[in-house]
Amino acid sequence: MNNSRIKKIIKEELNSSDEARIKKLARDEFDKEIKKHLSSSQLEKKVKELVMANLKNHKATQKEVASITKDVLVKLYKTLWTRKGFWSNGLENI
Repeated sequence: MNNSRIKKIIKEELNSSDEARIKKLARDEFDKEIKKHLSSSQLEKKVKELVMANLKNHKATQKEVASITKDVLVKLYKTLWTRKGFWSNGLENI
């Protein structure tokens, strides 16, 4: 029997609720695997290693990260300074 014939037989035997159940089971299993891998410290360690390795070897990226960080900090301090009344009153109550 060829593959197309087998696929047709399997398709004929499944109804739409069977297909929906199979999709749900596959999705649930996939979600479990993804969550397991995302929560593992190995993934975090690997990502950190890759980022650090790429940053060490790429000066342009280092400069770009430094520039973005500088801009964020300048905007943060400027916002804190211009809206001092918003947050300074909270500090007086401590």
